[in-house]
Amino acid sequence: MSFQWCVLFSSVLVALFGGLTEACSCGPQHPQTAFCNSDVVIRGKIVSSEEVDLENRTDGTGLWLRYEIKQTKMYKGFESVSDVQYIYTPHDGGLCGFVPSDATKQTEFLFSGMTAGGRLTVTVCSFIQPWNKLSPAQKKGLMHTYKHNCDCRITACNSVPCTLSTEAECLWTDGLFSRDWDHVQARQYACVHQGDATCSWAVQKTARQA
Repeated sequence: MSFQWCVLFSSVLVALFGGLTEACSCGPQHPQTAFCNSDVVIRGKIVSSEEVDLENRTDGTGLWLRYEIKQTKMYKGFESVSDVQYIYTPHDGGLCGFVPSDATKQTEFLFSGMTAGGRLTVTVCSFIQPWNKLSPAQKKGLMHTYKHNCDCRITACNSVPCTLSTEAECLWTDGLFSRDWDHVQARQYACVHQGDATCSWAVQKTARQA
């Protein structure tokens, strides 16, 4: 699976795992924003997978994939779940279903997702990344920095001119200058408070081992 941070724009979960209404559309999302917008963030391995029918439909459109997870650490969501045993994703890849490649099936992942009906759901637009691909600065963010700065806003700058709308905002320009959103600001920086009502980029120089 290629590295990407995305936000799901056109699909919604309705009722108790109601169908996703449209095909997904994903855009860049800084890992700090992805962390703050997620209900649960964990680290773990996929043990097994199976198809489950959560909607009791007769036409087969209610199928989801359920991944059994061996959780090794939780970074967010303690108030929602104590231990994640399963993760759910749409069965159809056209509806943003997350399907790991064969090469990564035994890999330890960082999973971020949303809870609905007591279940944790993810899509291809979720922040899902092999743990060994994360930078030390990103691991530090997951352990400490991100959760303390969720009211700082990170805005992707896609074209010039880019302007700040508030003083509590950081402009994310990785994709503008490098054509790659997985670059310096994403891998090395967090948007943090400066002791007043302002936020700015701060390099995450060290990371405590998680």
